Amino acid sequence: MIKSKRINLVKKFIQGRLRFTEFAVTNACIAKCSFCDIWKQHPKIFVDKEKALAAIDRLADFGVGHLTLTGGEPLLHPDIAAFVERATLRRMNNAVLNAAPSLLMRNDMLKKLEAAGCDLLSISFDSGDPVTMAESRRIPNIMDDMARALEMIKKTSLKTMASVLIWNDNYDKLEQVCVRAKGMGYDFISFNYPTFSESKVYPLGGEGISLPRDKVIQGLEAAIKLRKTGKYGIINSALSMRNIISYLKDPGTAAFHCLGGRHVLFLDWFFDIHPCMQLPLTLGNILDSGMKESGLRIASCNACNMSWYRDLSMFMYGVRSLPVLLESLGGTKNFI
Repeated sequence: MIKSKRINLVKKFIQGRLRFTEFAVTNACIAKCSFCDIWKQHPKIFVDKEKALAAIDRLADFGVGHLTLTGGEPLLHPDIAAFVERATLRRMNNAVLNAAPSLLMRNDMLKKLEAAGCDLLSISFDSGDPVTMAESRRIPNIMDDMARALEMIKKTSLKTMASVLIWNDNYDKLEQVCVRAKGMGYDFISFNYPTFSESKVYPLGGEGISLPRDKVIQGLEAAIKLRKTGKYGIINSALSMRNIISYLKDPGTAAFHCLGGRHVLFLDWFFDIHPCMQLPLTLGNILDSGMKESGLRIASCNACNMSWYRDLSMFMYGVRSLPVLLESLGGTKNFI
């Protein structure tokens, strides 16, 4: 099935139809992160199972080759394994995000995700220090839970990725974070760039990520050097991180803009499609029969430095993307 998913990705890429989507299946969350206000939202919403399965089918029809299931905390949704299974059935590479590792050890969750064909577990990892980590997510003993969960995951075929947000505590000690993450057994590491969002659906912000641009640049330059060592399985493209540095220094100098709304999408728990988590623009409802693939043709954007959307956009610029593709093929292996 992994081979089938890869063939599907390549086929859609050649056709120019390849899309990547984040699907937020709930706004409920155990973590109470200072830089995210989703956990404060009421009422708590869990997408209807049958509607969500229909939405995943529609996304596949629209050319989506990779689906990331997010939230809130997606593992709180009782049907998360069914969503992964449907993505696998539709030959979509898929990832499940996780902020509370204790959930991975409950209700045979790992067995269910493995059987469903989950390709990647992306676990939030903000610091190599257990106290800081617990404070940043407001989950007591989170590092102990994480260590136990990783030990259990190693007995499965599931791959893991430490999802590292660059913030006030770690921008100047990213190597320590990477060393700790690899020492705990993570297969890959990804860096998320701090950004703010006033979206009513997905508000982001807070003092922890109120970094001056020069500090974010310092963190990105360190991440580029760490990627070059080849030690840590860092998936962010160095070329993409340099593009973000250019944006931070002078937005007008960023050679690659974001293709959110065209090749990268965000689907919320109301089944509305957005270019990303940040923009208030709604492109349509995925369950609306009038919603067509041709509606995903909005102009490129250069309004923020949101990592997932800008990193993936780098691959969708045709001939201009060849250096990025070559860098990725020669760098982190076996990620997709």
